[in-house]
Amino acid sequence: MKTTREAKISLSLLGLYSDQIHKIEDRLPLYSEDKEHFLKEVEGDLSPQLLKRIRNTREEEKLESLKKIMDRLDMRVIVDEDEDFPEAFNYIENPPVVLYVRGNLQEALRQRTCGIVGARNHTAYGKIIARDIAQDLVSRNVTVVSGMALGIDAISQWACIEAGGTSIGVLGTGMDVIYPTRNKDLYGKLVEFGAVITEYPLGAQAMPYHFPLRNRIISALSQCVIVIEAREKSGSLITARYAAEQGKEVFAVPGNINSPYSGGTNALIKDGALIYTQHEDLDFIFAKEKKKSFDLDIGEDEKLYLECIGQGLNTANLICQKTGHKISTVNIILTLLEMKGLINSQGTDQFVLATEICLDL
Repeated sequence: MKTTREAKISLSLLGLYSDQIHKIEDRLPLYSEDKEHFLKEVEGDLSPQLLKRIRNTREEEKLESLKKIMDRLDMRVIVDEDEDFPEAFNYIENPPVVLYVRGNLQEALRQRTCGIVGARNHTAYGKIIARDIAQDLVSRNVTVVSGMALGIDAISQWACIEAGGTSIGVLGTGMDVIYPTRNKDLYGKLVEFGAVITEYPLGAQAMPYHFPLRNRIISALSQCVIVIEAREKSGSLITARYAAEQGKEVFAVPGNINSPYSGGTNALIKDGALIYTQHEDLDFIFAKEKKKSFDLDIGEDEKLYLECIGQGLNTANLICQKTGHKISTVNIILTLLEMKGLINSQGTDQFVLATEICLDL
């Protein structure tokens, strides 16, 4: 009998999107036991075309074919019930259900993370800034997350790799479809020095509606997002919107008011995004240099909260979700940590680790 894990992978291979699988998740045990019964139960939730595809597909053959490709590509498949599924997805709407992974995603996520996105068509100024920011992030031991697209995405990820850093590429296609094809070499480097991931099944092509959905994964895996050059209707602004909705800080690099490539970033600043003009603007999120080290006698809950904040779960509500503690308890412990100088309040219920300390957590 198939498990719900195998059912999720099977449905992903058949082309069901995460939101569709979420909608029928409570009936997945039926899929594993009796496909016809399952199809009757989900008839109102899936299109006739999908129902026909599920009915006529032999899952065993699909899964066997997947295993062969996994071996050939050295690829892993993880689902949302696996222990190594990224925890960041627990805190967003419509999280991915299945992830196809090449490279070492866990290792890349052990570091702090920053998303960099921007225009495919860009100016020389944009290229210089993208490279400079990526190299600075490497010096801070921060993993760069981006979409491996032409332009700013690829520039920042190449700069990260060339500086000896780690980067995660989030695809809008299947793992076996490199898009754009000219980024084949970058794809290989990301597998070697980071990870390439996608929620889309093998063979999935570069459909326009894939990329806006892909952007929610970039922002979810990032502690903050930096937008470098974007038109007023750029896909990069979708990533920025997702980041803001997920409670992440959004930075925008200001640009020439007469340049179409700065219309989107300047609009973000108007709408309240943080302005990025120098490396130090990131200090309150990614401390570049820890000045002192303390061996403090702190309790287990205090240690847990510091770990949460260090991972980007930096509000009382997010810590509540992570720990299951009451909000009153969370607020008391956060106050104690602030009094001890271990965290700093950034306003709007957000906290960061104090830049002058280095705790061995």
